[in-house]
Amino acid sequence: MSSLAALQRSFMDALFDDAEASCEGIAIYRRNVQGNLHGALAATYPVVRRLVGEGFFGEAARRHSIEHPSRSGDLHEYGAEFARFLEAYPHARALPYLADVARLEWACHECLHAAEGPAFDFAALERVDPERRGDIRFLLHPAVRLVRSPHPVAAIRKANLPGGDGEVREEGPDHLVVARMDGEVDVQSVAAREWDFLAAVARGATLEEASAAYDAADGAALTLALTRAVQAGVIAAFALA
Repeated sequence: MSSLAALQRSFMDALFDDAEASCEGIAIYRRNVQGNLHGALAATYPVVRRLVGEGFFGEAARRHSIEHPSRSGDLHEYGAEFARFLEAYPHARALPYLADVARLEWACHECLHAAEGPAFDFAALERVDPERRGDIRFLLHPAVRLVRSPHPVAAIRKANLPGGDGEVREEGPDHLVVARMDGEVDVQSVAAREWDFLAAVARGATLEEASAAYDAADGAALTLALTRAVQAGVIAAFALA
């Protein structure tokens, strides 16, 4: 390691070290960096913050920044590991739903900042040979994410956004489609088999493979789910295997 690289590594270690700063300059930098990272997490995870309170959230954010330091100059990319961090964070064990709420908030964050997708080409779909329709691979819109949880995370999120009553519901599970619609993020609950179908699509399955989420007798339900996904812009394109 070069002397410059060693100096840079030493400086970064000092910024995230739990020990008292060796000089006031390092302390100032540390406060600024920690403040920026805390602000980024607070903006992305407002529901988690409301659920646990500022003291808990501040310490969790600090510990997270040490275990998962930012690797990008774009703070929109910071916080992807927060749900996994909370899952292992001992002080969050009393809130079994907290990590999944964080997963939902990160999905909303990603959808908000995702790229635009193409308009669905219905004419091209009509030109596909009927014998090859099973080989179609549908593609989700870039601003779509799928979240599944045994907990009612959509209701918890809604209740803890500004204007919500702050209650934590107990019913579940949730199968959610998160999508950006007209610049706003929308969270919709769907049936488990519809979610499984979309999850298969997201993994790159062909239409024939993804259709396994439905029984052979449920062709009408499958057609309805596919039509709804295309019309809502959840599915934005397709390709042939």
